[in-house]
Amino acid sequence: MNETYHYSKGVLEVAVRNALGLEPWVWLGDVSELSFTLGEDKFSHKESYSGKNAEVREISLGITVEGSATMHTLSTENIARFTDGTATSQASGTVTDESLGTVAAGDVLVLDHFGPSSLVVTDSAGAPVTIAAEHYEYDQFGELTFTTLPTTPAPTMPLKVAYAHAAYKSAVLLNGQRSELALRYKGINLAEGGKPVLVEFYKVSPGLLQTLSLISSGNQLASAPVSFKPLLDASKPATGPLGQYGRIVTIGY
Repeated sequence: MNETYHYSKGVLEVAVRNALGLEPWVWLGDVSELSFTLGEDKFSHKESYSGKNAEVREISLGITVEGSATMHTLSTENIARFTDGTATSQASGTVTDESLGTVAAGDVLVLDHFGPSSLVVTDSAGAPVTIAAEHYEYDQFGELTFTTLPTTPAPTMPLKVAYAHAAYKSAVLLNGQRSELALRYKGINLAEGGKPVLVEFYKVSPGLLQTLSLISSGNQLASAPVSFKPLLDASKPATGPLGQYGRIVTIGY
């Protein structure tokens, strides 16, 4: 028997399964850990004739496969994918006459868009009066804080704002439908001279993202563990060359 060891790095890809087949494959980015465990639901029967209460049969009720991965590419697309969410993108643009309502000194308001610049605040007078920039401050998160308000004359409410905003992406959490996936791992086995290794699961139910690390300390980047449950793909023949769950292919051995 040849000694074969495994120490692998590689690329994890997923594709959404739909009624027509598979949507395009998507690389999940930096994944530091990927593993699968196989299990079996079973029970045993103990005889009652020898006095030893010995096990004489073991009956299998079915098999289970569980997978897990640790992602470090915390893109809006990855977060949405594993939170039953929706990824959206907004192009840069401009806003005119966004109403701020009735404003008092000390109020902190949130704009409709992020990354504002060239911001101008006016009131609702017949001939709108521009509020001097010394009365407010704003940041890239769209927070607009009125430190003071002019008193002579007092501005006519509601105040309005015009600004340019940056492009941005959003992951809206838990507002979508969970999709079944197909999964491919394309790796190189560094323990065997960099030989390529392919792992495929044809039908996978993704779990929700388990932990989303946001504030980090020490010398480790934030990570997000996710889980997978490979399922039987009945569209493939049970005795076919691909099987109905998945396969591991070692190339060039």
